[in-house]
Amino acid sequence: MSLFRGGGRLRRRPLVPGKFARIVELCEGRDVLDCGCVGSEAESQADYEATSHALISKHARYCLGIDIWKEEVDPQQRMGLDILHGSVETMSLGRQFDVIVAADLIEHLANPGAFLDRAAEHLRDGGRLCLVTPNAWSLNNTVKYWLGREPGVNPEHTCWYDFVTLEQLLARHGFRPVEEYWQDYRAKPLVSIVVGWRPNLAAHLILIAEKGGANPRS
Repeated sequence: MSLFRGGGRLRRRPLVPGKFARIVELCEGRDVLDCGCVGSEAESQADYEATSHALISKHARYCLGIDIWKEEVDPQQRMGLDILHGSVETMSLGRQFDVIVAADLIEHLANPGAFLDRAAEHLRDGGRLCLVTPNAWSLNNTVKYWLGREPGVNPEHTCWYDFVTLEQLLARHGFRPVEEYWQDYRAKPLVSIVVGWRPNLAAHLILIAEKGGANPRS
């Protein structure tokens, strides 16, 4: 059997305009752990209301946030928000959740496998792990490489993913993908046309998984 997968036609995956519509549906009325929930500075209640954590919290039965950015966790705790300071790679919260959300997080981690192991421990049977991450082969990156330029990279990122590498990582840590989407805001007309024609050039990947994937190294 070949060690490599690929060379065929791309698997069909829906192209969606936003990161959170499907995730919010899954969070509706459920217990949610929002990993890497801070994302950006929120100095007031108005700032917080514009965050994805606030959006998820409005739909969840209960939503707990966790983030390693203490400088921003502290003021949000003072606002009365249910957010913990801690690392998702080592978390041990003493409870399980129906949905775990990690949006724009896994590409920041030094040890993504450790995070997935902790996520599995905190996810109820039948629950869902929702990942959003930049697409390694996005239109922006691809064009810049063709032009001999480096893509713009957040200096805190440690890796790029496509669906093949992300699925492999998940399988090694006991997860099975159940839904996959391309995501792009398509804010500029040319980008909208190109990504509509070739969705695999979208800016982000969305992958929703459940526990129970085979571990090929076990």
